Amino acid sequence: MTEVRWAAALAALLVTGRAVAPAPAPYPFTVGETLRYDAKLGIVPAGWATTTVQGTARDRGDEVFVLSLRAEGGPRGFGGRWAMTSWVGMREFTSRRFHRSSTVAGRSEAKRFEIVPDSLRYREEGSRNDFVTPPQPLDELALVYRLRMLPLSPGRSITLNGYFRNGYNPVTVSVTGREAVALGDGTVVTCLALRLTAAGSTSELWLTDDVRRLPARARVQLPFGRATLTLAAAP
Repeated sequence: MTEVRWAAALAALLVTGRAVAPAPAPYPFTVGETLRYDAKLGIVPAGWATTTVQGTARDRGDEVFVLSLRAEGGPRGFGGRWAMTSWVGMREFTSRRFHRSSTVAGRSEAKRFEIVPDSLRYREEGSRNDFVTPPQPLDELALVYRLRMLPLSPGRSITLNGYFRNGYNPVTVSVTGREAVALGDGTVVTCLALRLTAAGSTSELWLTDDVRRLPARARVQLPFGRATLTLAAAP
């Protein structure tokens, strides 16, 4: 579940045939949106993360967004690098493919998943077995973007069962209130404060209280400590 917590934090923090096109009106983000975050452990700088809506493409005949995440950070001798790419449907916001790689303290791991929402199945590359997904499955990076679309307000709690690996559901999203958050450039923005609970772990995420729902800050438990990620500046 570490990868799910990390992805949620980075929010609150590729494919041929890519088209440069704006996102449809219902989405609070557009193609080209790039968000950069600075990470800290306490008050000590500890790395960076960037999320990008890279473009659009076609996957199995459907138009999809291509989302990416890149990150580096951690204390000396125990730092890491992370990369994620998600292909998620434009008409129905469900995951189609998901790639994840990481190197932490010298240990590397890479996984690739093919997800078929219509059949409610997914398969990991290199495996001969299919596994069942919930309806409208989402990988951890796509889930971050999905949070920006929810009808959120202070005091509201929403239960999501859409993470594509069923064993980690449900994800509970609780809006604990409104708070002022200072971005890296000193700009102060009003945010909805979210508490995310899944598989017994809790992360915090602050989304701007406007139509864009930008992830302005996140706090999450990582292998090397509890990290806070802050949006460097509003795009």
